[in-house]
Amino acid sequence: MNMHAKYAADIERCGFTAIGVGDPAGTFYYSIGLTELGHPEVFISGLHPKHCHGLLRDIYDRIKAGEKFVAGQVDESLANLPLAFRYLPESVAREFCCQTVFYYEERGKAPTFLQIVIADQNGKLPWQNGYDAEYMKCQRHLWVDLN
Repeated sequence: MNMHAKYAADIERCGFTAIGVGDPAGTFYYSIGLTELGHPEVFISGLHPKHCHGLLRDIYDRIKAGEKFVAGQVDESLANLPLAFRYLPESVAREFCCQTVFYYEERGKAPTFLQIVIADQNGKLPWQNGYDAEYMKCQRHLWVDLN
């Protein structure tokens, strides 16, 4: 079974699949399958890997129930700190989320992506005054700023 057939089987069985990529700059995760629900796929970096799949599952469940996450939104109910959603450009998605891009290109679809931006230990997001810049060492700034 090739990887895309495995992804299709995972999406059929679970609704989505998550790809984890180990990288010297920090592990990151992204989804394949949210496009099936008419929703952008999700990219996460800066969280411990054991939390990423659970967070993606929670996001999937809420999307399946009819919720939609959009760029600019801040959510405080998915984790113990605020999470913000920001648009991830196509060029970045092609580099970092290539399996999702290739999977959907084979199906004649063009997925869009959101990056989850994680607050620091004080609940501050990177664009807020008082944000602890140490947190940006583990979180990739790939998103498009809203300003």
